[in-house]
Amino acid sequence: MGRNVDAMAGRFLLWRVPMMLAAALVVVLQAHSFLWGLSLLLPLGAGMLFVHLFDPAVLRRWTATGYLLAADLALVCLVLLGLGRLKPAVFLAFLGVAFVSTLAADRVRGLIGAGAWLGLLGSLSASGVLPAWVMTPEFLAYVPLCVASSLSFSTIAARMTSRESVEVTAPAENGELWTLLEITEALGKTLDVGQVMRSIVQRVGELMSTESCSILLFDESVGSCFVVASKGHPEVDMLEVDLSRYPEVRAAMETREPVVVDDVQRHPLVDEVREVLIAKGYRSLLVVPLIFGSDVLGALFLRTRNEKPFTRDELRFCKVVAGASANALKNALLFREAESAAERHRATGEKLRRVLNGSPDLIVATDAAGRIKEFNRGAEALTGVSADRAVGRPLAVVVGNDASVWDRDDDAESSDPRDVKIQRSDGERVEISMIDAPLSDAAGAPAGRVWIGRDVTKLRRVEQSLIQAERLSSLGEVVAGVAHELNNPLSGVVGYAELLRAQARDQSQVRDLERIVESAMRCQKIVFKLLSFARRHPSEKRNHDLNACVTKVLDLKSYHLRSSQIETVLELDADLPRTRFDFHQIEQVVLNLLNNAEQAIASIKTPGRIVLRSGRLDDRLFVEVEDNGPGVPPQIKNRVFDPFFTTKALGQGTGLGLSVSYGIVSEHGGELQLLPREEGNGAKFRLVLPLSAAADEPSSPPTPLELEVDDALDGRRILVAEDEPVVLELLGRVLMDLGAKVEMARDGNEAWDHIEREEFDLIVADMRMPNLDGRQLYEKVAEHRPEMLRRFVFATGDLVREETVSFLQRLPNRILTKPLEVETVRRVLVQALEPRRAEAS
Repeated sequence: MGRNVDAMAGRFLLWRVPMMLAAALVVVLQAHSFLWGLSLLLPLGAGMLFVHLFDPAVLRRWTATGYLLAADLALVCLVLLGLGRLKPAVFLAFLGVAFVSTLAADRVRGLIGAGAWLGLLGSLSASGVLPAWVMTPEFLAYVPLCVASSLSFSTIAARMTSRESVEVTAPAENGELWTLLEITEALGKTLDVGQVMRSIVQRVGELMSTESCSILLFDESVGSCFVVASKGHPEVDMLEVDLSRYPEVRAAMETREPVVVDDVQRHPLVDEVREVLIAKGYRSLLVVPLIFGSDVLGALFLRTRNEKPFTRDELRFCKVVAGASANALKNALLFREAESAAERHRATGEKLRRVLNGSPDLIVATDAAGRIKEFNRGAEALTGVSADRAVGRPLAVVVGNDASVWDRDDDAESSDPRDVKIQRSDGERVEISMIDAPLSDAAGAPAGRVWIGRDVTKLRRVEQSLIQAERLSSLGEVVAGVAHELNNPLSGVVGYAELLRAQARDQSQVRDLERIVESAMRCQKIVFKLLSFARRHPSEKRNHDLNACVTKVLDLKSYHLRSSQIETVLELDADLPRTRFDFHQIEQVVLNLLNNAEQAIASIKTPGRIVLRSGRLDDRLFVEVEDNGPGVPPQIKNRVFDPFFTTKALGQGTGLGLSVSYGIVSEHGGELQLLPREEGNGAKFRLVLPLSAAADEPSSPPTPLELEVDDALDGRRILVAEDEPVVLELLGRVLMDLGAKVEMARDGNEAWDHIEREEFDLIVADMRMPNLDGRQLYEKVAEHRPEMLRRFVFATGDLVREETVSFLQRLPNRILTKPLEVETVRRVLVQALEPRRAEAS
């Protein structure tokens, strides 16, 4: 109802506007000067607007009591008197119109009454009773003011006598009802139970003229009672009360009825605490329980120092207040429970959010339309997009991928993990292993999906690297097998060419045979280096020549570099001392640097130049690989040694070359550096190794034995076991030319048959033969004829297989490395006979 009353109040105030405007018109027409007129218009305008700033309750009281009508009448009269030209007859006409209109209390009757009054004045003026000035044109300027005033005063008067006015003025006429209205308004403004209860006890205490007014809260869960608010004690907040000292409160809560003690000196209920109450000066008590439904929430407790019987109206009023207080307490308690539950939900949500944000994985929730609702920090780090920018946008737009990848029915079951490639905001592509599942609302209806993704970019690169490493390993095995197979025909080419060259007399034939030998030896060198690089070596740091390591790698790459139109320049320090390092590992580092330089030059598709430089820096040695390619961009210089970082296209690099090289050099106590260069002028890498303080003495290459080979093999019985016919015939011919008695076997079984029947000075066995290979033959001889073990000489072109290398390294026997050279065969076999010659002597 209050809102309706306020709306009506706003409408009736509009009837004041014409009166104020008419008064302003009179001021404009009758003022002595502009400034004087302005000084009168200002209070007129302020009076018209000022009432709109009133509180609605105050405005209702002003209207109901007639204050507003009197204020408007006084304001207009003062303005008219301020003009200084007002004739008494005009002033009398205005007051008469106001009086008649107020009595009429109706706009129509007010206008009729005002017209009648003005007509009466005109008649009196015409008859000479009043001055003739009333009938002059100057008087007509005041007619609009009279009409507008009639409308305004009659409307305000009608408002004063209306039913709404009676309803509004009723609380003012009844203090109790007015207090209830204020209490009700206080209850509607806040849920702060302390503030509401303090307002209630203050108003009730003042109305009931009591010295003490309190509201108590009873907590059944713990069986305690607390003071929520108390008149005159604003600091009281949940002060616990001992109910054993308040029998009147206990009685009200037990009976659920009000307890009235008119005189504490005579009432039996307070016998046990009478002296205490009298000592405090209390004479009358009233306790009204606060009941909500079937629950007793507390009590309204009033005490007065005067003997005051509480009337029936006062008791009814306190019951109403108690009911309102019970509602307020219950609402406050429910609000606290809801707030506590909301706080628990907030805490749970915050905890869940911390858990989600603590996960490095991408966790995203979308609604039914595919728009992002949740976006954790893992998703921010993975996509490079902040949550503020992501929330509310489609997932496919945020991750920058084809929308079809994310198209899933809301009720579709969880999907199997699948790899999704996305592009970060900085342009970098990331591979994510993604899984999704449906989300449902409280009713079980589809509400979207949750997406969980993990960055598997490095993992996939590792997998690709392992696959590539496995392929390279398999390729190495294939290369080793091919190289071994090449060694056999190369042995025939080299051996027979050397035999023919030794017998040739024509110089042109000698030159041709020398070219055949040179070409065959070149093939032998290529195969040897290929096998040497493909071989896996355990880490073994020994004293080596760093220049020799560089030249060996360059020999291996020289043909490929020339075919790529890349010039190589060697600037090696000839006086570079030897130092301690693992030859094969540093060889790998130099090869990686050389490969990177080659690929950088190839990327610009122009002839290039690579400089390999070595030198000494104080107590360190260095090797530099410098190219004239495009160089390393400044923004990635700090990342070139990171694992899996590569600028090559997908499938052309693993990003492990430089990182593995960096690890190898660091393990040697050295450094791998990217030296500063101007952008576009190529790249320069420097490999730095410490110079060993006490380097090992270099192993002297074995010097050929000064033996007379012409007769060393003369008459010796030698068994040759070889499955390659060309090599078998070559060995037989060489040995027979040296005077040896040769038995030839085409596999291990045939060789064993000869060993069982005969005695041999030497057994030349190929490591790889059908049926029974060289190792198996050796083991069989060790079991049945161990005295012949030192007579074995192994021939092999397979020094890549780990089992072959480890087997030969354990034995003291001589080894013939394929492809075979005639002079090498002679020398090795003579060396193998030395122990037997020493025994014979």
